[in-house]
Amino acid sequence: MKKAQHADLIMGIVFVLFSAFWFYQASQFRRPEFGIGSGGYPQFVSAGLFILGIVLVIQSLVKGLPKWEYKLDKKALLRQFIFFAVTLVYVRFMRYAGFLLLTPLYLFFQCWFFGYRKYVLAGIISIGFTAGIWIVFRMIFFVMLPDFRLF
Repeated sequence: MKKAQHADLIMGIVFVLFSAFWFYQASQFRRPEFGIGSGGYPQFVSAGLFILGIVLVIQSLVKGLPKWEYKLDKKALLRQFIFFAVTLVYVRFMRYAGFLLLTPLYLFFQCWFFGYRKYVLAGIISIGFTAGIWIVFRMIFFVMLPDFRLF
């Protein structure tokens, strides 16, 4: 239980910094003549995250922190780097390959990468989630997702 308090302290600080940054970013949105505008909801969520981050930091400090014991797990660090790199490639190539082509491949790779070995089910899940997301955004919300284009 004591080891989790380091994580609570670190995550509380991250939440505070993250929320302050996004509150500032949301305050840069154009303000309407009346109403809260497009920055109102992000500011509200950021303020809530800021408060909860402060509460998390205070709780972890009140309970007392144990002695810091940390060993760097190189294998886990490599896996996180690979996950981040593949996600970055996915986002970069989305413009060229399109959502419908690239997303099932990305989801299938992530299923395999995290150890899911039922390949047929992983393929069905990847295609199903992609189709579901596409239907919701394209047909219900009328939000255009990136399409495949050759040039």
